[in-house]
Amino acid sequence: MPNTYIGTAFEVLLDLLLPRACAGCGRPGPAVCPTCAASVDRPAFLAAPGQMATPGRRGPPPRCFAGAVYDGPCRQLLLAFKEKGRQDARRPLALALARAVMAARVGTAHTGLVILVPVPSTRSAVRRRGFDHVRRLGDGAAGVLRAAGVPVRVVAMLRAARAVADQAALSAVERASNLSGAFGLRHGVRIVDELHLARGLPGQDRVTHCSPPAALFIVIDDVVTTGATLTEAARALRAGGVPVSAAAVVAATSARRRAPRDIGAPPPFSR
Repeated sequence: MPNTYIGTAFEVLLDLLLPRACAGCGRPGPAVCPTCAASVDRPAFLAAPGQMATPGRRGPPPRCFAGAVYDGPCRQLLLAFKEKGRQDARRPLALALARAVMAARVGTAHTGLVILVPVPSTRSAVRRRGFDHVRRLGDGAAGVLRAAGVPVRVVAMLRAARAVADQAALSAVERASNLSGAFGLRHGVRIVDELHLARGLPGQDRVTHCSPPAALFIVIDDVVTTGATLTEAARALRAGGVPVSAAAVVAATSARRRAPRDIGAPPPFSR
């Protein structure tokens, strides 16, 4: 029996035994109700630099594409997935990230292998949550992209090099200072030819080889606010010889009084 049917049957049984509520609005029913899922299902857009960018997000590169706006149901879904263990809310978030990756790929006219590099979480955050949320979202997006015929891999090339302060209350300048030098390449990463691409260690948690000529490297994260995290991630990769072309996130915080500017194409992936 196909895995799809098994998964659907399991969800039906789970609903009968343990009634769920929507991770976005809390209404009884599916893990993500149609209304909340639809609010996240929109065309990807250029989040930085661009019309959506706050003053602190107008530079430097890489260009960042987002699949949704971080407000309302999208914010609640991300928080539920990230902080409350609602793994059943991953699907629409992974779809949004996949749309952002596709937009970044189209913007470079690249047709070969895409390597998604997750922004690393600290060990304490992974222990507290029980999983690496950016890696989990990247894996979900990669599955969507592969189903669409896009060659893609998720490779954890970055590590947290030092502790950083909580960024919630920090300004754009303070965030940039807080994150300066926060990331580094994982031990063992080096650049060789494409035949040895991403021959990682067990579990694919590390990579021993990567190849810039044949691959498009895209940094991924859940949310972009000022862009400081993505800028630091790109800096660390480039310092190690990895040519980052773009960034992609599930959602971007909205600049005041500005509507998001779509990149023109309808969402390539939907529910």
